[in-house]
Amino acid sequence: MFAIREKFSSLSKKYKQLPKYQRYLSTLTALYLLFTTILGLAVPYGIEKQLPAQLGTMLKRPVQLDEVKINPFTLNVSLSGFRVDETDESDFIGFDKLSFELRFWHSLFNGAISINDVTLDTPFVYATRLNVPQEIRFNFSDILTELASSEGSPQKASDKPNGSPHIIVKNLSIIDADLLYTDEVTNSLIRYPAVNLKVKGFDTLNEIASNASGNHFSIHFVGDEGGEISTQGQIQLSPLNVVGELELTAIKLPQFWSFISDNVQATLKAGQLNFNSHFEITSQTSTEGGSVQVITNQGGLSLDNILFTHEEHPLISLPRLALDGIALNLNDKALMIKRLHSQNLDLNAQITSDGIDIIPLFMPNFISKVDEAESKPLDIQEADEQSPWSVTLGELSLKEYAFNIRESLITDKTPWRIAPLNLTTGAVYSDFREPIEFSLDMAINEQGSLISNGKVEVTQPHLEADLQLKDFALSQLQPYLSPYINVTVKNGNFNSNGTIEASSADDVSFNGDITVDGLLLKDNLHRKTLLKWQSMAVEKLNFQRAEQSLSIAQINFSQPYSRIIIAEDKSTNFQQLFVNAPQATAENRTERQAQTEVSTNSAEQAQVEQPPLEIKIGKINVSDGSTFFADNSLTPNFAASIEQVQGSVSQLSSTSDRAAVVDIEGKIDRYAPVTLKGEINPLLEQPYLDLDLDFNSVELTSVNPYSGTYAGYYIDKGQLSLELSYQLKENKLKGSNHIVVNQLKLGEPSDSSLATSLPVTLAIALLQDRHGVIDLGLEVSGDLDSPDFSVGSIVMTALTNVITKAVTAPFTLLAGIFGDDEELDRIEFSAGDATISDEQSRKLATLASALTDRPKLTLSIEGAIDSASDSRILQEQGLREKLAQISQLEVEELPQNLSPSTYPVEGPLSEALITLYEAELKQDAQVLKQQISRNSDAQTLSEPQLLTQWHIALYNTCLNQQVIDDNMLGALASERSRAVKAYLVEAGKIPANRIFLLDSRIDINQGSQAALLTLGAD
Repeated sequence: MFAIREKFSSLSKKYKQLPKYQRYLSTLTALYLLFTTILGLAVPYGIEKQLPAQLGTMLKRPVQLDEVKINPFTLNVSLSGFRVDETDESDFIGFDKLSFELRFWHSLFNGAISINDVTLDTPFVYATRLNVPQEIRFNFSDILTELASSEGSPQKASDKPNGSPHIIVKNLSIIDADLLYTDEVTNSLIRYPAVNLKVKGFDTLNEIASNASGNHFSIHFVGDEGGEISTQGQIQLSPLNVVGELELTAIKLPQFWSFISDNVQATLKAGQLNFNSHFEITSQTSTEGGSVQVITNQGGLSLDNILFTHEEHPLISLPRLALDGIALNLNDKALMIKRLHSQNLDLNAQITSDGIDIIPLFMPNFISKVDEAESKPLDIQEADEQSPWSVTLGELSLKEYAFNIRESLITDKTPWRIAPLNLTTGAVYSDFREPIEFSLDMAINEQGSLISNGKVEVTQPHLEADLQLKDFALSQLQPYLSPYINVTVKNGNFNSNGTIEASSADDVSFNGDITVDGLLLKDNLHRKTLLKWQSMAVEKLNFQRAEQSLSIAQINFSQPYSRIIIAEDKSTNFQQLFVNAPQATAENRTERQAQTEVSTNSAEQAQVEQPPLEIKIGKINVSDGSTFFADNSLTPNFAASIEQVQGSVSQLSSTSDRAAVVDIEGKIDRYAPVTLKGEINPLLEQPYLDLDLDFNSVELTSVNPYSGTYAGYYIDKGQLSLELSYQLKENKLKGSNHIVVNQLKLGEPSDSSLATSLPVTLAIALLQDRHGVIDLGLEVSGDLDSPDFSVGSIVMTALTNVITKAVTAPFTLLAGIFGDDEELDRIEFSAGDATISDEQSRKLATLASALTDRPKLTLSIEGAIDSASDSRILQEQGLREKLAQISQLEVEELPQNLSPSTYPVEGPLSEALITLYEAELKQDAQVLKQQISRNSDAQTLSEPQLLTQWHIALYNTCLNQQVIDDNMLGALASERSRAVKAYLVEAGKIPANRIFLLDSRIDINQGSQAALLTLGAD
């Protein structure tokens, strides 16, 4: 120790003996060596030991730092192997190496912190959203909370804002950064394993406007699944000003869709995003505070190869959608897009009663409707502060779109393919200050096309457009017809060319032409043509919804044809057109009934609010028309055709008092002329007509199937001429039918099972004059408002009605002739009685007059009974007879009002009732009395009450024991028929040999309490 002390003392003396400059130089050298030793060894060692511990305590995570190097001579600093792990030792944040050079002398001379060559090598950040119910938490949320709580009490801010520190960075690089974001809630992740950043010539005080070569930056992201994000430009910190270019290339979108896939049913299977734009971000100050202005221009965005699916079924396929010329101004709230164009979209959807089925597939599950009561309206100030954005789209272009729609709203998944669809528009403004001009064309199932050009005003809704529908195949509508009518649309093309104008659903107008060419409808049941025409042209159609008017200049039918068939069961092919709907369930019926009531109410309301549609048709022309008629219910079958139909109906109108002029002519079987002339107006609320229809010399042999089937005879000879004249005004019909049947001669009788059994020969003999002519004039009148009014067929029905009335309804004919409105084919009697009343005597007097006037008529009488009412009266009569016999009284001596409730409770009649009860039922009557007393629900019956109820029970029991057999009822029926014959013979002076009594005891007629009359002939 002493030696050492002596050594230091010797050195100290030598040091003091040195010159002063050497002593200063030695001191500085010693201090520099000390500084370099501390900076190069002690500081790195301290950082290596203390930084992980201190940072780990603050972050509550394990922190690792492998090595710290500081070159005290060049001031190069490097940190290697830094990482912060999660508590479960999973990766969180770190880097391989951070190095930089502190430019001491440059910093000193520039009064700034000058750094050179900052390099961050392979850093990584692994952020995770934790799966915490009903809370958004990340793996770094606790760090933010800790930092926020450790800031301490806020200090008073300085009156003057501090300026930005002067920092100069010559070069800054981040090399191959690895960014990973994991979402444990959706089990999704995004990773960019190669992120690179470069900054050159950065100076916090540099103004990029005056220094184009400084503050340059570039950032480049490469995604784990492909796709790149890059941006480059210049940045200025004070005031903030960033100018540069941003480009996103081939960004794979499915990786982002996975974050919302749990809330959306649709799946994004493929697709990528491309975006590029020039941008400028600047800070702006004002008296109201600072703001950030964002301006972009020359931008472009595209979505490519988008594919949405659901349960592996494609929903939407979109090869490309692009926006060009995007320019945005944040402060002005303005967005301009020069052009939006897209092509080859393919969409698959189904339309049901719930709407378009794919829409719910894209609706997030968490979206719900906001309660209107909870919504807070914006006041005027808030509305001003939240002024709307101004968006301008210069042009919209959609090319080769395809919509594959399955319609299940009315039919069962009827497919519709709208493709290709092309739509272009002019400029579109978000405030819709200008009308939107558009051009649309599309094909429909490759069986028709629609072309439209026009413009739409949105603020005051208004549409003006040219509309052209070409070659629309009507067969496409077959699925909509099949559930309701048994018709197949085999051919037919619908065409329309016109203009449409609309301001609302109640203000629509259309002007144009409509044609339907080559129409062919087939009857599915008969597999025959039902209706066809070569062409139908509607010219100059004008429809005005607001004015409730429809006007048509002309309708031309070329070669129209219809087929009318009567089947074997006598139903027509038109009756069989309608399909019987299956029986609906009670629930469906109730629902449909409710819908019907709503629709009815709406329709009634609409009728109240809307005037009736005014219809005007200038002219309807028919050229070379024909109709085929066949009746397969006859043997042999009947068939005829009306051909060469041509003519017109002019000036049809629902408002004009002037009637339309009808002039139509044709031929039956090519030789018998048919003409229809006159005036008609069926469009009025009360239709009007004044028509003359003439058939001339129609051969009656052509209707042999009708005469053979129904009259029982074939026609060997005869012609029919028919002149019909009808007038309809104020729903009152007046008409005259002049029927002339010339030289009618019946042939052999037919063996038809449907032939009438009435004497047709007699009817004809009565109607035919000595020259062989039947000349009938039939006056027709009626009220169309009556539900019973109808007009029969023209040719055979008019003739058949006359004959049928003569031979099948003779009593009606006789009653009409002799001025009696009563039906003469039945004489009514009271129940259980065979006495003719005064009212029925008057009917028999009329009948006697008719029989006297028609000496060849015979009469058959059949007695009839009503089993229930007649049997009851006969039971009462039998009971009265037995009571009278037991009580030794005459039946006439019994009380007239004798009934269970008025029956005497004492005396001979009471004793007779008790005796009859015990004799027929073999029971003691007193037992019944005791049962009534015991079974009384009320209080104890008095003796008079008990006697009354006892006799009622005795009477009803005895009455029910009276047996009325068929012999007794048959005797009553025979008695009634004999009473009628006796009256006619005695009072009406009708010979008894013209009146025949039918046996009323066998197969008793139980239809009514009457005598039934039937006319015959000798």
